[in-house]
Amino acid sequence: MEKLKLDEKCDFASGNKTFWRRQFQKGVTNKQKVFDWIFGVILPVLCFSADPAIFKTSELWGSSAYLAVLKPFAYLLSFVSIMALMASLIWGAKLRALNGPLAGLFFVGGIISFGVGIIILPVTIAGLIIFIGVLGFVPFLSSAVYLVHAFRSLDRAKPVFERAVLIRTIVITGLFSLITPAVINLEIEHSLARLRSGSYETIQHETELLRLVSPIVNADSLRSEIRRETDQARKGALADAYEKLTGANIERQVRSPIG
Repeated sequence: MEKLKLDEKCDFASGNKTFWRRQFQKGVTNKQKVFDWIFGVILPVLCFSADPAIFKTSELWGSSAYLAVLKPFAYLLSFVSIMALMASLIWGAKLRALNGPLAGLFFVGGIISFGVGIIILPVTIAGLIIFIGVLGFVPFLSSAVYLVHAFRSLDRAKPVFERAVLIRTIVITGLFSLITPAVINLEIEHSLARLRSGSYETIQHETELLRLVSPIVNADSLRSEIRRETDQARKGALADAYEKLTGANIERQVRSPIG
């Protein structure tokens, strides 16, 4: 019996070791693909759609969204990462040289996803009271998926690139995928600041520019400005800007305590 127990322990340890090695092997099982689709694609999209108060303002918490200022950055990086992961899951090694840039993108996506999970952890724990906080743990699992795919893409790219070229490709792509959404995020925030403090003409001009990227704009910051505004012309222009950017009528929401 003792020998049997010892063998079982060894098999268990060996099984664990095999499991982790299997995540980085060249051949990918159907179970791994299902896991990657669920936690790398489906649940992240669901989290953005059902976002209770992380990037989109909600009455659930009675205050502004937790990371509203980072909404453009998060949406852009997540969109590109999810689309790239879908391509990797569908075509894999057939992408050949594209696996080099994909590795850089996945490394950044995995690190940022883990960082978001850490930042929103207090909200996640608080949200467990109404169960929806469980979604707050998705970034950690998504991070694991993206980091595993980063190493898979790296292995797939090795036969195509020289070592030095591959390293540069990964670094440059990683920096590009990090800096580009950050710059766009900054420009959108500057445009919103000009809209909130500008003249009637400035408000109209900035609104038309922001409408081009309205799905990733944090227009909720306009609500408190509309409340405080005493100039009726600017107040009307701000309310019109809010409706154009969100599709919601501010007259029905301005009474809400959120702002």
